[in-house]
Amino acid sequence: MVNAKEVLAAIPLFAEVLDADQADRLAGKCDVAIFPAGALLMTEGDFGTSMFALVEGTVAVTLAGKRGDEHGVATLTGGDIVGEMSLLTGARRNATVTATTEVVAIEITKVAIEDILARAPDLIDSFGRVLGRRQAELDRVAVDAARAGGDDIIGQIRRFFGGGRA
Repeated sequence: MVNAKEVLAAIPLFAEVLDADQADRLAGKCDVAIFPAGALLMTEGDFGTSMFALVEGTVAVTLAGKRGDEHGVATLTGGDIVGEMSLLTGARRNATVTATTEVVAIEITKVAIEDILARAPDLIDSFGRVLGRRQAELDRVAVDAARAGGDDIIGQIRRFFGGGRA
């Protein structure tokens, strides 16, 4: 049996923002969702009306390439969340998330979050600060990965051309 309150309490986004009563109220409005391997949890470009707190299983996060191909960007498992940016900001999904094994997740809907925010509007600022930190971390990782990829490419070119500088 999945205890939504315990799952939410273990997720920093909620643990840092919600008090015990708010966490109870949110947990009471969440449902358990089970996805078989291969199922789509969300599709890049769609609008998001929910997010998922992963309890068990593994998902692959992919981005569409310029030529229609997909690039894997992350593998997530129990304790991770997906879809929070879209749910909380109204932005379109920025990635596709596919179950690679059977996945058990807590679905957190816009309606559930809306109820919490209606009762405590100041939580918008708190959620915003936490999401801002998460986005800054993701941006930093992306920049580091791009630099590493660039350095790797530079190294490959140097090795290919015998290490000389042009």
